[in-house]
Amino acid sequence: MMNLRGNRRITGAMAGLFMLAGCGSTPPTAFYTLSPLSASLPTAQTSASRSDVTIGVGPVTVPEFLDRPQIVTRTTANRLDVDEFHRWGGSLQEDFARVLVENLSRLLATNRVSVYPNPEPLDLRYRIVIDIQQFDGRLGEGVTLNAIWTLLDEKAGKPSLTRRFEYQTPAASADYEGLVAAHSAALEAFSRELADALQNAR
Repeated sequence: MMNLRGNRRITGAMAGLFMLAGCGSTPPTAFYTLSPLSASLPTAQTSASRSDVTIGVGPVTVPEFLDRPQIVTRTTANRLDVDEFHRWGGSLQEDFARVLVENLSRLLATNRVSVYPNPEPLDLRYRIVIDIQQFDGRLGEGVTLNAIWTLLDEKAGKPSLTRRFEYQTPAASADYEGLVAAHSAALEAFSRELADALQNAR
């Protein structure tokens, strides 16, 4: 009887240890999103309004290796890491377009910027088509944004400008929080280039 009880205690203890080991081996998944630039901008920037025109942003295309829920990082120039436990809160492609629209709205002091295509019919004056070549980075180092963008004059029915944007920004910390913040900083710099082009468009 004593042996039977002892065996049950040992079995129960071992089962408990296995459960603890199983819990400890699976870290919780963390989710991240890009953030727009600050809502309060200097007067010199907010005076550059394009409230007289309607602007569409899209389509935005991303490389297939980035089109996934997991955050992709680089370990070398040719090697990528996909982390199962650090993920985007939604689609990176959609998040990029959403934040870009918000940034342009603030930089140009207008509420007439929207994602394209849009279910609502829009009388667009300009549209920005974006092909992202690279939007990733290395933990503890920084992020690279490399994109080709075209400003379309919808009224004239032709492209008015095509450029390549290349930008690198350091990460403030060695964790994923710092890496995603660097993603947002790179997108802010991209937004400012587009805002300048839209402000100078005629």
